[in-house]
Amino acid sequence: MEKQVTDAIVGPVGIEEITHGDNVVVYPGAILFPNVELGNNVTIFPGAVVGRPPLSSGATRRVSASEELAPVRIGDGCVIGSNAVIYMGVDIGRNSMICDTACVREGCSIGEYVVIAMGVTVNYDTKIGNRVKVMDNTHLTGNMVIEDDVFVAMLVTTANDNSMGRAAEVDSLETLLGPTIKRFATIGQGACLLA
Repeated sequence: MEKQVTDAIVGPVGIEEITHGDNVVVYPGAILFPNVELGNNVTIFPGAVVGRPPLSSGATRRVSASEELAPVRIGDGCVIGSNAVIYMGVDIGRNSMICDTACVREGCSIGEYVVIAMGVTVNYDTKIGNRVKVMDNTHLTGNMVIEDDVFVAMLVTTANDNSMGRAAEVDSLETLLGPTIKRFATIGQGACLLA
């Protein structure tokens, strides 16, 4: 049975406003915002939100996104799980999975053949290489780098602010750098990596 782009997208845009390849399946209940690009053979499950614009209430250091954020690009063969949320300005390489209830914030790039498992949060401007596996309920902080062929076990937490928000004003968010995990590293279950 040949897969087709469905017309069951609900939310801000219809399928005619999305750039997409062949054999794309978008299940009913998924929400796609404008400026989303889907490769060939992409599957998006019910409840997923793709292209969500960031918006701050003023309670965080992050500011709301401008229209300048790049589109969401999802490569060939990717699977986006139920209730996953992918913000604007995210680039996902081919054959990667963003599993159920995962969240990927603005400005992130994710390589090819990557698994972002259930309940994982990937904060802003994080770079993830190829063939990386990040297991369930892990938190990857903002401005973090994970090189190729890394395995991160479940329940791992990372931080980019050793003062836990108690230091004097930070010059810029770019000074809040998360850990760098080098190629072939393995991070064990429940580890906490500081800035």
